[in-house]
Amino acid sequence: AMMVHIDREHPELFKNLDQKMPLKPPSPAKRTKVGRALQAKISASSSAGSRSKIIGHLQGNIHSVELIDNGPAIRVRIEIKEGQLTHYDLDIDAAAKFIQGAGNVESASAELKILECFEDSCELGTFIQSDGQEKITAERCIVIPYIKRADKNKFKSLAAECYKLQKNTEPFMIKREFIFSKVAQKYIGKQFFFFPGRGYYPIDRSKVAPEWFELPHTKTYKEDQAAMFLETEVHTYAQVGNVWVDNDIGPIDIQAAPQLSEIRISNETDGWFILDPRYQVGDTEFSMAELMQHLSKRKRRYFKKGKTWIKVPTFLQEFDWQIDETEKFIKVDALGLMRLKAASGGFDQFVGSRKLLDQIREKTEFKPAGPPPSLSHTNLDLRDYQVTGYEWLWWLYQNNLHGLIADEMGLGKTHQAMALLSAIVKPDCKFLVIAPTTVLDHWYDKIVEFSPSLKPLLYHGSRRLSSFSDFKRSHHTLVTSYGVVLRDNKQLTEIKWDAVVLDEAHYVKNSDTATYKAVCKLNARIRICLTGTPMENNLGELKNIFDFLVPGYLGSDEYFKREFIAPIVLHQDPEREHALLKLIHPFKLRRVKDNVLKDLPPKIEDKRSCSLSEDQVKLYQNILALKGKPLIDQLENEDSSVPYLHVFATLNLLKQICDHPALVIENADYEKYESGKFELLKEILSQAMGSNHKVVIYSQYLKMIDIIKKYLDSLGIANVTLTGQTRNRGKVVKEFQTNPNCKVYIGSLLAGGIGIDLTAASVVIHYDRWWNASKEAQATDRVHRIGQHSNVQVFKLITKGTLEEKIDALINQKKDLFDKFMNKDEEVFKHFTRQQIIDLLEF
Repeated sequence: AMMVHIDREHPELFKNLDQKMPLKPPSPAKRTKVGRALQAKISASSSAGSRSKIIGHLQGNIHSVELIDNGPAIRVRIEIKEGQLTHYDLDIDAAAKFIQGAGNVESASAELKILECFEDSCELGTFIQSDGQEKITAERCIVIPYIKRADKNKFKSLAAECYKLQKNTEPFMIKREFIFSKVAQKYIGKQFFFFPGRGYYPIDRSKVAPEWFELPHTKTYKEDQAAMFLETEVHTYAQVGNVWVDNDIGPIDIQAAPQLSEIRISNETDGWFILDPRYQVGDTEFSMAELMQHLSKRKRRYFKKGKTWIKVPTFLQEFDWQIDETEKFIKVDALGLMRLKAASGGFDQFVGSRKLLDQIREKTEFKPAGPPPSLSHTNLDLRDYQVTGYEWLWWLYQNNLHGLIADEMGLGKTHQAMALLSAIVKPDCKFLVIAPTTVLDHWYDKIVEFSPSLKPLLYHGSRRLSSFSDFKRSHHTLVTSYGVVLRDNKQLTEIKWDAVVLDEAHYVKNSDTATYKAVCKLNARIRICLTGTPMENNLGELKNIFDFLVPGYLGSDEYFKREFIAPIVLHQDPEREHALLKLIHPFKLRRVKDNVLKDLPPKIEDKRSCSLSEDQVKLYQNILALKGKPLIDQLENEDSSVPYLHVFATLNLLKQICDHPALVIENADYEKYESGKFELLKEILSQAMGSNHKVVIYSQYLKMIDIIKKYLDSLGIANVTLTGQTRNRGKVVKEFQTNPNCKVYIGSLLAGGIGIDLTAASVVIHYDRWWNASKEAQATDRVHRIGQHSNVQVFKLITKGTLEEKIDALINQKKDLFDKFMNKDEEVFKHFTRQQIIDLLEF
């Protein structure tokens, strides 16, 4: 009685004695006579521990114990003194502890005496069950150990053997009782769950997060949404509590990328192959035709077979596969065969008669059955590897396929293309050769020299339209530029070309340009692309070239980005790299000089360094202070956009200063200013002239080309120059190649780096660095190519302590895909990070 009195009148004493279980006092009690109960409630936030101890000490004075409104709370009446009662109302947690500590109280009501406080814990989680063939329901539940007794309760419940999913563990099967009723969730305390008629279960809170209470109580998913829930969203549920999966569903099995197990060949008709590609997932087998019908008729992305959900492969969704009349097989042409072969991993998955297998091999693998047509009517004398290229092109032509010759510069792609045209040529044949304006004469001259039966016509210039009717009447080959194809697209698309050849095909690497769209409209039996650098910036450029060659073969741009660019470029995924290589392999031929030209003399590359002169240092520092510092401040602000145009203009100024001060000073006399790099050039030239070498010098700046020419003229060294403004390119090149007194060729990298032979030289000097190393390699290969008999010395001039050193280092870092996808090299500047640009702008 004293303890009750202290609790009522001075609750702070108990609070101070019980720091670990803070005590919130109940409402002040009023003493009543027998029959008048004390109306005091203990909230869920109060400490049941102190009161349980008080009641425990007064067990001999307990008058009665009973459930309040059938539970879970209980009321304990205590006789303070004879004739006077008080009571405590205990919530779920306090009631459980009271029963746990008090045992079987004689004065307890009958309904209370049957209740237990169990040792086995209950759990809070989610139960997933099937409600129909492709319909599932996720429902929050309370899970208690299974008890084999048939007691009736007011809860919606189910006893079942299910799979239990837990974070970072394998699912396992166990039998439990699941309670789903929303009402039941009102019986959840902080520590115990009350089950009417049974008692109190301790709650295992270690596997449940507060977010569990925010999940929808019940949610139903149908068809594809059901599969997507099981594939992805179920993991969100598993993060906040246990997940139990009904045996009709579990263990969850979503096959996101089923693999073709075999491709059964039925027959072949008019070039179409009737196939039955099969998938095997565990013990479940199904056909590609079955998936295609499911996709086309029901517009569904998931296919359910037994308990297994199969995600229809994206390459089935992406491409226009055809199902035959029986709806049991698919029918494919040569392109479809190649897609299936790449998807299945090789030829081993194809099964059928020997005859049909041989036919498929002929369609998908370059293994010429016999020699291609003789080239005796031409002046072509092909090397062995060029003969292989010619045979490959003929194999493409025979199978109505198209291809890319990506041989390294200098290996004679032009000759291999001429060989194919010469094999095809007939009286009514029409060929279209498209090339950059700078190499049109080169193409025309080569055809006249090596294959005059192709009857070329140079279609260029303002008076070209008048010659078009003459071409139709008496010529086979139209040689024209990309610009003309764009302007005369209507006339050129009206002709059914026997072959269209795109030289330097990287000129149409951007699918957004009008020129690219114009060449894609051309109608041809075979399309051939020639380029040593089909990719200069990214894999998307390679796809654009393939979209010209074999439209749709690599899927949509979005599909290609998702399936190849993102995993390869961002995640360096070797499996996706291999998959792409398998896809493009039949349409690509790539050889490098080191492998096929054993007789080609060595090429020695040497980076030569120099320092800025005092004149250059002053200019360099001024540009950095006036333009570089404001740009750095802007770049360091992550919220601002990168001002690429201003950055590029500033970096371009710095590069010109590294070349010579006269490039940035208006009307400057170059002799009045000093350049460390120009002095280095003089030294190399002196050594080369002393050894009687011919020299090729490249620069991207016309002003620098002019300075070098003036210097050579002042020394009396005969030279020629070639830039984008040069009219008679052939005459310039011929002068350098044939005149022994002409010692130096000076050219711009873009204008003089493609489509010409400079094999008379044995020294190459890259006076300034290009943003893209592949452009430099192309230009070097004008010298180091077929016809070269001398060792080639290549000099790359770099100014120490400037952005040129940093550009060189960054170029070398950006070659990770170079050898994998046909000599790919980054266009460094456009892919710089903010920090890399800042580094370039610092001195």
